[in-house]
Amino acid sequence: MDVLVLGGTVFLSRAVAELAVASGHNVTTFNRGRTGSPVAGARAITGDRTRPEELAQLAGMAFDLVFDTGYLPELVNAAARLLEPSAAHYAFTSSINAYPGWPEAADYHAGGVYDGDPDAVGEQVPDGLDGAGPYGWRKVGAERAVLRAFGPDRTSILRAGLIVGPRDASGRLPWWLDRIARGGEILAPGEPTDPVRLIDARDIAEFALTRPPGTFEVTGPVGQATRGELFEQARSVTGSDAEFVWVPDEVLDSAAIEGWTELPLWLPAAAAPSAWRHDTTTAEAAGLRTRPLGQTLADTWAWMSSIEGGWQPSEGAPGLTPARERQVLADYRS
Repeated sequence: MDVLVLGGTVFLSRAVAELAVASGHNVTTFNRGRTGSPVAGARAITGDRTRPEELAQLAGMAFDLVFDTGYLPELVNAAARLLEPSAAHYAFTSSINAYPGWPEAADYHAGGVYDGDPDAVGEQVPDGLDGAGPYGWRKVGAERAVLRAFGPDRTSILRAGLIVGPRDASGRLPWWLDRIARGGEILAPGEPTDPVRLIDARDIAEFALTRPPGTFEVTGPVGQATRGELFEQARSVTGSDAEFVWVPDEVLDSAAIEGWTELPLWLPAAAAPSAWRHDTTTAEAAGLRTRPLGQTLADTWAWMSSIEGGWQPSEGAPGLTPARERQVLADYRS
């Protein structure tokens, strides 16, 4: 199979390129060559998709699969229109943020998805969108651009949940691995029985390479793990002596702890009832499989341990400072 990966050097797109090469496919990557190293065994074409004359290098090239993690409808639209005559299938990674009701509504599907515009130019969005709204709206616009060009039978729309694994750019799971590895008393949010559902980037890659037609929510299965099980496995993987102190949601709320940033992988259940209620039924019926969470934790920790100078938190998920963690725990006990 001939595979084109738009990107191919960072996290998810790199996982697709590496898996495709390992599976014996002919792989081409298209990126600016500024971040990450080239994937061994792949043909690298250097270009900036924001420049039509550089994107045009791909015109007429035959591919069985195009994989794209794009964000702006204008850029995804340009790629899809250029490649449609010579490509058989287009897999686009969208997001669970396509639903305005996620995670605040108990049934986030009831309100449908954003009315994203496939012809949106630049970063334009309708007035009144805030928080994750612009991101979700643009992702839906990009979905529609691909569907318009390729049609539903030649398109995979992958609405991803929380993506984890080696080279995790978001830093949410790595933050917890790093914190647990340091040991001692750890502020553990919520209840140990709270569910979590994560998906390894490599599992999305395997699913995408099967070219399933349709729109899918892709994350871990129902009952994948509780937060307590996740933390216990992380403690085992890192060889830590960590002691978890479980602090209820309402205490964290009163302390003005920011979910997802100060405490990655946590949102208060009352404010985000559907945070982990993804519907993966259709994806699983189409062949989505997820590896054991312990394997993802071990591989992610191995990657973190290999980073020269040590792993560092991302700007998007900086986590609690040690001082703030100690203060919240002290206040909780008092």
